[in-house]
Amino acid sequence: MEIVEGTVGLIGAGTWTAKGDGGSTNLSVLEIGDKTYKRIILTDYLSNYMTAGQKVRALISKGLTRGLVSRPFVAAVQVDGKTYKVESLLMMFVLKVILWLMICGVAGAIFAPLGIVLAIVIIAFYVKAYLDFKRF
Repeated sequence: MEIVEGTVGLIGAGTWTAKGDGGSTNLSVLEIGDKTYKRIILTDYLSNYMTAGQKVRALISKGLTRGLVSRPFVAAVQVDGKTYKVESLLMMFVLKVILWLMICGVAGAIFAPLGIVLAIVIIAFYVKAYLDFKRF
């Protein structure tokens, strides 16, 4: 997880996707301070608190692949001293760990110590990410 502070410069257009009780937008670009993120996911809930020209502090998750396989997303924002977070992050992290562990199972079938090391690294990465989220 990466914490970014600054003024929101640009919230680009994107493709909206409906989900359960809301939706999310796959933005073409998001600028916060001197950082620019391309192809980033912003939920409808958090987009209510981010407008261009506003000073924010945001928590960005790029995932284990650093944006190569899955898209980075805005996990939480802090505006005017109030913090707003996505609600389903724990479930999403659990599902990602399960998917990655299935891949580790293949590596473990070939060479068991490698599978064990990969599993430990993956679990540690997502536990650290979740703890960063809770502390934000």
